[in-house]
Amino acid sequence: MIIWFSGTGNSEWVAEQLASALGERMVSVAEALTAGGDMHLTLHDGERLGFVFPTYSWGPPPVVTEFVEKMQITGTPSSCFMVTTCGDDIGLSVPIMEKALSRRGFTLLSAHSVQMPNNYINMKGFDVDSDAVRTAKLKAAPARVAQVAQDIAARKAVVDVVTGRFAWVKSKVIRPWFLKNAMSDKKFVVDTDACTHCGACVKNCPMHNITLTDGTPHWNGRCAMCLSCLHRCPARAIQYAKATTTKGRYFFKKLEVR
Repeated sequence: MIIWFSGTGNSEWVAEQLASALGERMVSVAEALTAGGDMHLTLHDGERLGFVFPTYSWGPPPVVTEFVEKMQITGTPSSCFMVTTCGDDIGLSVPIMEKALSRRGFTLLSAHSVQMPNNYINMKGFDVDSDAVRTAKLKAAPARVAQVAQDIAARKAVVDVVTGRFAWVKSKVIRPWFLKNAMSDKKFVVDTDACTHCGACVKNCPMHNITLTDGTPHWNGRCAMCLSCLHRCPARAIQYAKATTTKGRYFFKKLEVR
């Protein structure tokens, strides 16, 4: 079983590749946490318990740790692993996830990180990757994920991640500030002249947090800050305050992976 969360598609693609290589089924964090979701999961004999998710401010997305807190697992996994995607590095994501899982009685056997194109653009100094960097990351991704799958299949007890410099500061100082001050959906704004009222933002929000009022998107306080709405808007009508107006957009396209 691979429990996954994704906004712009990087982690969803990684989860799909791992599920195919390992013969595991996929369970969506977002669907489980939103209306009608089922938090009760049953592991089959010999089934693994894996988590695939992006890195948010050098840690797991809050919706992922919320899922771990609320999930009700029947059965014992043959192994437990995590794979996190990142633009560059993951800080202390592994011990953060280890702590969350240990509270529920699970122990990580392995942890891996996979570099994918960056999509966080809400602050000064953050933007999407250049075309060359994006292309290089996507070119390297299939081989990297294949190696991760081999390690998981072989039950290797390994922490194969890019922690990065100043990991403690990033995860213990910057991350708490980020979670407190940079997760609000109240700063999303819509250029009503540019908006075509197509509803793509509603369709692509994994948390079902966006509704249209008189054709204009409104956010309803259950945002995961995945930025799917912003990056996938075909009219570039969605911004986050004034921070994103001049920045690029990115979401995963399978055709770009070779």
